[in-house]
Amino acid sequence: MMHKKQLDIARQPDGTYSFDEQYAFVVGSLSSADYTIGNLETTVGPVGKEGFSGYPRFNAPEAMLEAVKDSGIDFLTLANNHMLDRYFDGMVQTVSLVEKHGFDFGGANRSQAEMDAPNVVEVNGIKLGMLCYAQHTNGMERHSSVRAKEYGINYLGKADFAADVKKLRDAGAEVVIAIPHWGAEYERQPGTYALTMARRMAEAGVDVILGSHPHVVQPVRFLEVKLPSGEAHRTLVAYSLGNFISNMSRPFTDMGIILEFTLVEKGTGGFSIEDVGYVPVYCWRSGKSIQSLPAPKYLDSPPAGMSSTRVSQMRSGCQALQKLIGSGFPQWTE
Repeated sequence: MMHKKQLDIARQPDGTYSFDEQYAFVVGSLSSADYTIGNLETTVGPVGKEGFSGYPRFNAPEAMLEAVKDSGIDFLTLANNHMLDRYFDGMVQTVSLVEKHGFDFGGANRSQAEMDAPNVVEVNGIKLGMLCYAQHTNGMERHSSVRAKEYGINYLGKADFAADVKKLRDAGAEVVIAIPHWGAEYERQPGTYALTMARRMAEAGVDVILGSHPHVVQPVRFLEVKLPSGEAHRTLVAYSLGNFISNMSRPFTDMGIILEFTLVEKGTGGFSIEDVGYVPVYCWRSGKSIQSLPAPKYLDSPPAGMSSTRVSQMRSGCQALQKLIGSGFPQWTE
């Protein structure tokens, strides 16, 4: 997210911006993975005469992408309800800047050809097919170029999951990961829409589903389904990863999770999803800073300046996540 306070904190005396401090505590966790995926829920770069802004129409300086890249994130999904906050031109500019900074990305497209192309990335010799979808764009598509709806954003309601998965498999994808932006804000359990869409994705052959939008964490589960061929299929679903960094103050919006899993090649072919766990992330907001940190690492030795009240909130947040997600998925320190 890119709230105004994040912008104010990042602004330097000379008018430039630096966001490195906002991610400093969590770099070790993000960068230690073979591949790290994040949701960029803001447009980037100035558009016309409008300056950088927070809620309700997010727009961040390019320096944010530098900090996000340095934090260890490799792939950005751009399919979310704020990607048209600077209309179609702002979305196109955001895609171009994300590409410029070396990210893999998906979910927003500058052309029909870009939308039609299978999105496959290779990590340690494994080809991952990436599907990114947004349930809506806050009605901003009505104020944007018709190209936004034609091909600009991958909308969840228009998706043909079976066709999308087949396209990726035909392009060589060995594992398919879907990243939907869906559901109701501030609800700690997935609603009927997300539950239905998750099952449809699983039955189409999606292997991992990483959800966002509610701003609070929702459960992580394995779905056991049958493919059209009759073959049994198991899909890992995180209905909502919660907030990673923001200036939100509603209950539970100060916590998110970094979900971790390992892809293990099976002797019979294909890959299994193993060693699933998560790192609780606490968004530490104080008068002069907003920082994400891996909460369990700092429960017994909090960073300098963190009040006992914040430590207590962080501890309560970890306990709430453990209760919500359950004992089947371990909570990791970093």
